[in-house]
Parts: sequence; structure tokens; C-alpha cells
Amino acid sequence: MKIDKSELLRYLGYKGQEYGENIEQNIDRAVAICLDKITPRSIIKKYSLIKEPLSLKGANMTLQGKDIAKHLEDCNEVYILGATVGFEIEKTVNKLMNENPLLGVMVDSASICAIESYCDDLCEELQKQNTKQLTWRFSCGYGDFPLSQQKDFVRALELQKRIGVFLNEDSFMMSPQKSITAIIGIKENTTKDIQSQRCVGKCDNCGNVGCQYRK
Repeated sequence: MKIDKSELLRYLGYKGQEYGENIEQNIDRAVAICLDKITPRSIIKKYSLIKEPLSLKGANMTLQGKDIAKHLEDCNEVYILGATVGFEIEKTVNKLMNENPLLGVMVDSASICAIESYCDDLCEELQKQNTKQLTWRFSCGYGDFPLSQQKDFVRALELQKRIGVFLNEDSFMMSPQKSITAIIGIKENTTKDIQSQRCVGKCDNCGNVGCQYRK
């Protein structure tokens, strides 16, 4: 897992602008604080995919939306994952927001980079274990895949029990905030003559074209 400075700057809203030495020093400090305070944890499960209706065998989970159906159209099996970088980084950010807001915002952005990088690493490891190509990870809220399905992932993965991730039943947001659930398809008609896709195509396939973080 690594925190890419260019990604951190993207989350901060920088788009090629020049910035001073003070910003550079604060970025380095934010990255160091983040790496010290995160506690990455994850759980991954594998399921067979039922096509009609699109659902996970044995998980009591029906997948809703045209986008997830298209994403998994060449798959008979999938992985679902849940991951977090923990509460400690969240508490650190909240404290910094009162003491040093600029640094607090930077540490918060660094923690976004950290959870994304951690999930990328998990997906790369899964790819190494497979002879078939995996899809990039697809999360609730992408395209027309409803955020409300978050509850099904949290339940199926037992996230509260296994890695201490809780779900707000009203907003479907998770706590700690820097937590992710996702589904990764195992493609049937390809062989492993590939490199890991990590999150290639995630922005291109998301319908939120006005997102401020879009690449």
C-alpha cells in the first residue's frame, strides 16, 4: 500500500497548479501521519453468480441495476470484499481539524488514498491467485448500482463482527468513514495473459460525470 502524492493532490482539488514549499512539507507530514495511524483490515468472500435474477448463490443478495449486470455479464463467479483503514485515522483527522485545519484536510485526503490503495492491493493479490481475468472492483453507488445495497454487503461479509465496520441504516454510509465494499467479477472467456486492472476504468464507467474527483 502506498499514498500517491498526485492522487492526494487530486482529492485536494489541485489540477496542475503550482504550489509552494509549505504545501509540499505539509503533504509529506500528512502522508507520514496517515501511514502511522491507519489500521487496514479486510474480508473477502467468493460466490457463484446466478444470472436470473442476478444474485449471489447462498448470500441472499440480489444485485440491482443495469450497470452491475453489464459489469458481470461474462462472469459466473465473483468476489465481494469489505475493507477499512480503521477509526484511529478518523479520530486523528477530527482532532487536526480543530488544531490545524489545513493539515487535517490533507490527512483526510491521504486516508482516502490509503483505503483506495489498500483495496487495489487486495485486488492485485486476488488476480495473482486466479488464472482468469478479474474485473475492476465495482462499489455500491457506481452508476445505477444503488447505495442501499451496502447493507447486503455489510451483512454478507459480517463486517461489524469481522473488521469493526458499522452501517448507518438511514444513509447507508459506513463507519469508519474510510471503508469500502465492492464486488469483483471472475471473467469466463479470458485467460491470465494480463496485468491487474486495479481501478482502471472506474471513472469512465461511472455516470457521475460532474464529480469533482473525476480523472
